Amino acid sequence: MVQKLKLTAKPGKKLTEEVVTELVGEHALPIIGFLKGKTKISEFIIAEELEMEINETRNILYKLLEHNIVSFIRKKDRIKGWYICYWDFNDHMIPQLHRKLHVQKLEKMESRLTKEQSATFYLCNNACSRMDFDKAMEFTFKCPECGGLMSQQDNARTIQFLEGKIVELKKLVAVKQ
Repeated sequence: MVQKLKLTAKPGKKLTEEVVTELVGEHALPIIGFLKGKTKISEFIIAEELEMEINETRNILYKLLEHNIVSFIRKKDRIKGWYICYWDFNDHMIPQLHRKLHVQKLEKMESRLTKEQSATFYLCNNACSRMDFDKAMEFTFKCPECGGLMSQQDNARTIQFLEGKIVELKKLVAVKQ
C-alpha cells in the first residue's frame, strides 16, 4: 500500500515571525529574513550583509539551531584551514514548532487551572503578592512585601478566563493535527 505524503504550504511571514520571536527573540528575525529563499549561506556573509558581529550572528544561529529552525553543513576552507558553516532556513519546521508551542501553552494552562480550582488563594490588599493557603499561613496572613493583611481571593474570574483560553487552544491544536 502506497501512502500519500502531505504537502504543506510554506509558512507565511507572520507565522514565521511569531514562532521565531517566541522561541528565540526578535533579534533573530533579520537572520531568518536574510536566509529565506537562499541555501548554504556562510555565517560570514550573513554577518557582513546584516552588519552584525560574527559572534553575535553565530550565537543567534545556534539558538535557532536548538529549535531546528535552521540547519548547517560545515566545510573546511582549503586556504586558511578553518571550518566554515553554511546555513539553511528550515521553513518546513515552522508549522510543527507552532503547534508544539500551542500544546505547551495548553498543558501549562490546564495545570494552572487545576491549581486554581484545588487551592484557596490569598491576596494582599495592596495587590503586592498572591499565595496559596499554606504559604499565606507561613506569613501569618501578612504580606511579605508591605506587611498588609492578606484576604481570601475569589478566583472565579481567573478560572473562567483559563477555561476559555483552554477551549481556544484545544481548537487550535485539534485543527493542526
